[in-house]
Amino acid sequence: MEEYLVFDLETQRSAQEVGGWNNIADMKMSVGVLWDSTQNDFKVYLEDEVMDLINHLKSGPKVIGYNHIGFDYVVLSGYFEQGPERERQLENLKNLNNLDLLIDLKNRLGHRIKLDDIARPTLKVGKSADGLLALQWYKEYLEGDRVKMQKIIDYCSQDVAVTRDVFLYGREHSQIIYEDKIRGLTSVEVDWKPEASEDEEPDSFQLSF
Repeated sequence: MEEYLVFDLETQRSAQEVGGWNNIADMKMSVGVLWDSTQNDFKVYLEDEVMDLINHLKSGPKVIGYNHIGFDYVVLSGYFEQGPERERQLENLKNLNNLDLLIDLKNRLGHRIKLDDIARPTLKVGKSADGLLALQWYKEYLEGDRVKMQKIIDYCSQDVAVTRDVFLYGREHSQIIYEDKIRGLTSVEVDWKPEASEDEEPDSFQLSF
């Protein structure tokens, strides 16, 4: 049975607040969430646990995400000293056993596609909120509304669950369904099956949130 982690994080600041998308490392993490298949459970990390999160990511299983290589890893790199050390740590994360579903689908379709635009047609579920709302919740949390941190955790965990179930659906059915602007509802073939021995069967897909 293939072991894997599914990863997502939310940030404290928007691109606009840090001076543009070239400064992703300055956005900082509010919450990071991992689904660990070995534990069959979510693991939540707050900012003061960011090094524990990084060590968990480096623990061995495949890391699955949606734009985690180009975004989430860059956010995490911001916790290291700017310069060669930050670049080295980012490279280490990028060299893990990663499957970035956004990159894979972009290579197959020739363009980027939002997670929600494949989750809703494929799973009949979608994201529970959006990143801008999570940023607002973080500001309200800093102002003293402690309940808002749990809302961020719940939102991030939902994104992780959706990413996981998109991956599991694609692994079992070898395709993902999406809405094409011209052709309407259509599908794209994917090859997300694990490299397993002949007598090993992959996990069956089952929606679970």
